[in-house]
Amino acid sequence: MSRVSRPGIDGLVPRSASVLTPRECQVLDGIKEGYSNRMVGRVLGISERTVKVHLHSIFIKLGAASRTEAVIEGIRNGCISLH
Repeated sequence: MSRVSRPGIDGLVPRSASVLTPRECQVLDGIKEGYSNRMVGRVLGISERTVKVHLHSIFIKLGAASRTEAVIEGIRNGCISLH
């Protein structure tokens, strides 16, 4: 998937969800459920800091500027589902 870069995102272009690792998809699914970074970490058995690292990577790979935008892109690209 290629898109025109959006201002404020350092010229990043969103890519297919296939570039997300399985763990990044799990983190994104927790964000979709409305969990805090701390809660995502507890559910997945990882530290809050590790969740933040995964989110940073997700934002870059999907070209997202927010948690909400990352979830929307994750759903569009098939990494996570609504259910």
